[in-house]
Amino acid sequence: MKKFYLLYHAYEFAENKEIKHLGLYSSLENAEKAKERYYKLSGFSEYPKNCFYISEFTPDTDEQWTDGFINSDSIAEDFRNLTITINEMAEIKKTPETSWQDEDYYYVLCEINALRFRTDNISELSEYIRKMFANYMGIKINSEICTRTAEKIMR
Repeated sequence: MKKFYLLYHAYEFAENKEIKHLGLYSSLENAEKAKERYYKLSGFSEYPKNCFYISEFTPDTDEQWTDGFINSDSIAEDFRNLTITINEMAEIKKTPETSWQDEDYYYVLCEINALRFRTDNISELSEYIRKMFANYMGIKINSEICTRTAEKIMR
């Protein structure tokens, strides 16, 4: 199947990524030639050649985002809800925002959050919650409570 090659120029600028799409080419050789032409131009020549990128694409093929995406507001709300659930389990009477000020607790929340996306095993998540609280918070939580919490988190 025929491939296409996208040439673009990218670099960091004031904590933002600046990206310029430069062209779509029918061969890698043509994209490389275009890169050489662009590199000689004003502005582009002020940056190293490794700021040029060539990506290979197959037409009529879904290549990325095939499961959709979650925006940053959704991620923040999801983490807030996780914190509320964990706070209820641990009987912590704080808002999520106040809870996050405790560095150890925030670390525990982040680790629990990361594991829930890597596993679909409720028992594994439950045991992890129990161990994280015991090891980092010095709080012993009943396994049954951890299991109910893990089930709630995994929904």
